[in-house]
Amino acid sequence: MNKFSIFLFLVVCLVGCAGMRDMEDGAAAGGDSGMTDAPCEECGKRGDIELKITDEKFYREWNVSAYGRLDSSAVVGVFPSLKVNAKRPEKCRFCHGYSADALDFDLARVEDSIFVEFFPKMQRELMLPGMRLPEADSSYLDTLSAAFLKFKFADNMPLEDFSPWVDREGIEQPFARDVPAPLKNLLNNTASRYGLRYVSIPVRLDVQMDSDLGKAGGFTWKILWTLWDARYGELVFLTYSEYTAFTTSRVAPEKEWAEPFGARLQKMFTTDVNTLEAH
Repeated sequence: MNKFSIFLFLVVCLVGCAGMRDMEDGAAAGGDSGMTDAPCEECGKRGDIELKITDEKFYREWNVSAYGRLDSSAVVGVFPSLKVNAKRPEKCRFCHGYSADALDFDLARVEDSIFVEFFPKMQRELMLPGMRLPEADSSYLDTLSAAFLKFKFADNMPLEDFSPWVDREGIEQPFARDVPAPLKNLLNNTASRYGLRYVSIPVRLDVQMDSDLGKAGGFTWKILWTLWDARYGELVFLTYSEYTAFTTSRVAPEKEWAEPFGARLQKMFTTDVNTLEAH
């Protein structure tokens, strides 16, 4: 575990991530009482979680110019997911470790491993109070996150809206998307204020656990994930990913929910954008 991962673990243990965190359905009840207090150390001791992916939809776009000049030794500000919707059944025998913050932590773990693999010299900084942000900036971060979600972007829809990307399902393309001036200014100001070149922002994450899927349960996953060149106020790339993951073994999906998305996020770093056609 590298330094960033250790910091991330400590931060998640001590404070909740910034942004909107919603637990729905059976969250307050805690699921089956027999599993609610099960220690997390029990997770994973019964073998590997085996998942099959179905009903997959995706959209991917790269700004070729911004992507081509990626500085592999620059500083990137790592935002927590701005909006997380974590849903679960009222009765769930394997949801004892499941929460909005747990989802975001697991996503950050996967992001970290990918950036370390492709950009080992890139300095990654957590955009949380007490980390790259001073404690006094906690309210500023909340304001920034709320504003980012509401900015009009594709199809003049707020960034938090999935519909523009669902409508473009199955497309991979190079695209120099115009960034509205208010959003560009916010990115520029963030870069200047905190000494950043890039910011990685999972905009919205929706996960629905389902104990009836597969042999031992499963979940649906929907995410909009973005990387921005904050200094230039440009989108480097964006991916929307949606799928159902169900178990093929009798080990429940009680952790590592972001693993399937990790393989899909890697495609953003490994695709030869020169072979893609604009749509």
